[in-house]
Amino acid sequence: MSARSFVKIVVLAIVSIGICADCAHADKQQLQEKLSKEVSIKLSDVTIIEALDKIGQKAGVKIVLSDEAIWKLPQGEATRLSVTLSGPLSDSMTEMLDAFFMRYAVGDEEITIYPRPELEHVLGRPTTKQLELLKVIYTGTIKVYYLEEVQKTINEALGGKVLISPIDMHAQLNNFLRQLVGHQRIIARSASRPPTGPSAVQRAPESEPNEPKEYYLPTPVTLVQLLSQVVIQGFRDSTYTRWYISGMDFPNQVPEIKVICAKDFQQARLDQVIDVSFKQERADVIIQRLANWTRMELFVDKGDPSWLSEKISVDMQNVKLGQALRNVVSTVDGVVNSSVESNKISVQGPMHEKVPPPPKAAGSGEYVGKISIPMDGGKYYIEFMLRESDLTDQLKKLRAEKMREVLGESAEPAEEPKNK
Repeated sequence: MSARSFVKIVVLAIVSIGICADCAHADKQQLQEKLSKEVSIKLSDVTIIEALDKIGQKAGVKIVLSDEAIWKLPQGEATRLSVTLSGPLSDSMTEMLDAFFMRYAVGDEEITIYPRPELEHVLGRPTTKQLELLKVIYTGTIKVYYLEEVQKTINEALGGKVLISPIDMHAQLNNFLRQLVGHQRIIARSASRPPTGPSAVQRAPESEPNEPKEYYLPTPVTLVQLLSQVVIQGFRDSTYTRWYISGMDFPNQVPEIKVICAKDFQQARLDQVIDVSFKQERADVIIQRLANWTRMELFVDKGDPSWLSEKISVDMQNVKLGQALRNVVSTVDGVVNSSVESNKISVQGPMHEKVPPPPKAAGSGEYVGKISIPMDGGKYYIEFMLRESDLTDQLKKLRAEKMREVLGESAEPAEEPKNK
């Protein structure tokens, strides 16, 4: 090939790449334009899959759920909703997805739904009640601080009883709230007697002896801001602190916000109880999916390039996520090592060398006949299947003759394997 020809090919390749990039950019731009168009549609008690399909047909776009979104919806693809969309599609989509803490991303050919970071505070698949509480935690504000009564302060702000644990961190929350108030005086009031005046720092009239003292926060804060101030003993700052919602599995159960260190939080992820069902799916796909649920980085060491390509079926209920991952990997002859400290999962295999099956002897692999023995006067039969190698020389000769009668002269008996 001449240098000129080579240059020409390279130039054509670059031009082709440029055209493809322009097409992708154009497709994405068209999707963006469709999102700005007005859409009016009302849907009642439909699954989220049905809703996205109808909205997509109305707007002329394809909208799909990511695997991560399916995992973080209360009933997965079967999650039901009722919604009325009116106005620009982008605004309507955002409003609809906010209820589930989801977001959309515009690709080259379709719009994909993904979970938002807030859902990290719910381990596993969230319930509707957890989603409702999560919204209040992020949007509800703490305006009044009850002196030395952090739990009461939080319950009033959230509009219901929510336990905060561990209890020994309440002192930290108490100190933070005091700092927000600064040097303002303690104001005792009843619910019907709000503070007055521009600063509202004057002492209110004398109150009942047992009436709790209150601070009015000059700048209301959300519970999320409050939780971000917690420092776990043994760590220097709150960047090593995580919190999540638990305790909403049973009716009338008081929800709990647990504050723990990052290491314990990751272990809690591995210990979450899940149901897993895959039908004839590649092992590597299943392993990657489970690893995504742990939010840990996955490393795979293959001793055989084809390892994990085998399709398997998995059906497990009420199993811990970490154990489910180990079960799947062991099914395909591998091992799992996980480290919550480094936030990594290592998968290695196969652990044993595959032994190929012995080659089939010519004529011995398939059944060529059967023996039926009548029992109990012919009421039932016991049958034995026969292979070519099971036949005597006389039966082989008889079989060959009968096959020639039926199939013609081309039918020949199979050759016996020669002993070496």
